[in-house]
Amino acid sequence: MNEFLTYEHAVKQKNVGKWRLARIALIALYIFFALTFVLAFIALHIPQLIALLPLLLWMLVFFTWRFVCVEYEYSITSGTLTFCKIYNNRARRKFLEITLRDAVCIAPLDGARYSEQATAWHPEREFCAVSSWSAPHIYMILFELSDRKRGEKRRAIFYFEPTQKALQICRFYNPSATVMQNLSA
Repeated sequence: MNEFLTYEHAVKQKNVGKWRLARIALIALYIFFALTFVLAFIALHIPQLIALLPLLLWMLVFFTWRFVCVEYEYSITSGTLTFCKIYNNRARRKFLEITLRDAVCIAPLDGARYSEQATAWHPEREFCAVSSWSAPHIYMILFELSDRKRGEKRRAIFYFEPTQKALQICRFYNPSATVMQNLSA
């Protein structure tokens, strides 16, 4: 396998659970903002300022809606996994960068043995790149995260939806910690 292989995979967050509630809450906020704005300027006898409402509402939507349109991307380059969140296909923010050789376990979350191992790991930090918790193949990576400020290591877990190619790359860089599973089923 090529040592300088780069692999990227993106997963769009599904509109379920807390994400659906967040969208509903934002829509309610927009409606409440518009009604409050209109009623306030009518009560103040300055209805001309209502003309500013479309612009202000557009600004509010532009700066807040991106946080409910999230896409997760992980890339593996020369054994380093990088996890980013992409907000509304515009803003990218990097959350995690780990070396696959340092992973303690890379395994499916659906196996009872590995689920117990994840629970016993007691992670202090969690990173999630899963479209929904009902996705068919969810994997976890257990690792220690270096805390730059304190100089100590903290236990962490990364949940993701791999492809067969991503698992092969993980196996290449850390064969003893990677549990392979056929994802085509």
